Amino acid sequence: MGLCPPGFSGKFCEIDTRAVCYQDTGDTYRGTWSTTESGAECLNWKTKAFDFNRFHVHRPNALHLGLGDHNYCRNPDKKSKPWCHVLKNNGYAWEFCSIKSCANEKDSCVLGRGTDYRGSHHQTASGVTCLRWDSHILDKKVYNAFHSDAHHLGLSSHNYCRNPDNDTRPWCYIFKNRVTRWEHCEVPACSTCGLRKHRVALIPIKGGAYSYIESHPWQAAIFMKNRGREGFQCGGILINSCWILSAAHCFSKSTVLQSLKVVLGRTARVKPSITEQIFQVERYIMHEKYNAATYDNDIALLKLKHRFGNCAAETDSVRPVCLPKAGLKLPDWTECEVSGYGKHESSSPFFSEFLKEGHVRLYPDSLCTSARLANKTVTENMLCAGDTRQFNDACQGDSGGPLVCLNDGRMKLIGIISWGIGCGKKNTPGVYTRVSRYLKWIQENMRN
Repeated sequence: MGLCPPGFSGKFCEIDTRAVCYQDTGDTYRGTWSTTESGAECLNWKTKAFDFNRFHVHRPNALHLGLGDHNYCRNPDKKSKPWCHVLKNNGYAWEFCSIKSCANEKDSCVLGRGTDYRGSHHQTASGVTCLRWDSHILDKKVYNAFHSDAHHLGLSSHNYCRNPDNDTRPWCYIFKNRVTRWEHCEVPACSTCGLRKHRVALIPIKGGAYSYIESHPWQAAIFMKNRGREGFQCGGILINSCWILSAAHCFSKSTVLQSLKVVLGRTARVKPSITEQIFQVERYIMHEKYNAATYDNDIALLKLKHRFGNCAAETDSVRPVCLPKAGLKLPDWTECEVSGYGKHESSSPFFSEFLKEGHVRLYPDSLCTSARLANKTVTENMLCAGDTRQFNDACQGDSGGPLVCLNDGRMKLIGIISWGIGCGKKNTPGVYTRVSRYLKWIQENMRN
């Protein structure tokens, strides 16, 4: 069998590696999403226990239904959206997947190949205006407004870019140099911020569990050279190809720019990886009102030094997190995640060798008080989160890292790890910089 065309994989080239959303109810979805709405990792459809269920890899029509030797979300029975089998309460169950519907963003930008794009972009990459799909010049073309499936394909009495044949991106017909031909369009790609291929953390440790960078692809490790020796300094958060958010207390006004290094895409803290991307820092910006005594306004921006005009390249191991919308207020006790390379506990002499994750809940503002935090100052620029069950918490070395919560199908950056009283103490939350209060500051400094 020959190689699959670009963007496809599998024994029969049946897996669409570029699909990042599902159409309609998702019964035709053939992408690689494998995480459920609860954050659980999907189980392989080939698992023997499923042979007694309706849907498994040994069904005669398994290939037609998208089932195979993989754990990707599918919708073989036409439920409301793609789903998969998971382990739950020491048994097997099914859950809907967290992949988003293409309908949410199909009008303004392209998701994946753009087969569901229904926007009004009508120029090709070379700047030529598209022909109308109902133009009689196209009568003998395969795809036009008179196609039997025209409505489903988005073809009508307009000249907007479409992708009716599952090409790599939307295109249209043009009339150029007295010849009718087709060209690709340059429709903006939709943001993939906050999307990830979550892998379940399998090794629980004090303060959380060892994790994988694919589960937290926005996690950055910031290193600083001091007297010729390079050491791990803090965590950071990728919010844009060239920009990292971190905590202001990780730096000082005397920090030497050339001493800073940012590593993305690494599961191990110091051990190199084939998935990593390393950058020098072009400049760093501490909040002008940062208070070192109270940790108020504990936020900083680092601009990565680009290489050949580009900064971070998006992969499964490197991807920006979404910033929250202004005024976003999640319900009290919402379960969220923290990640970092920090210590297991405050008395540990060393940082963690591997990336860790922990699950914490957002405290009500009424419980985020000085009284709970050894009478330390708590301001409206801060929020509290902590684990009410297993005492997961951020710890020394995690500073500058992310507190992220699932919202509208994507992980949103709600807080930046800032300070706390010890690590994982009962009824004592960690304190985070409230990101929603700094959106204007972030945007203005990224533009300037």
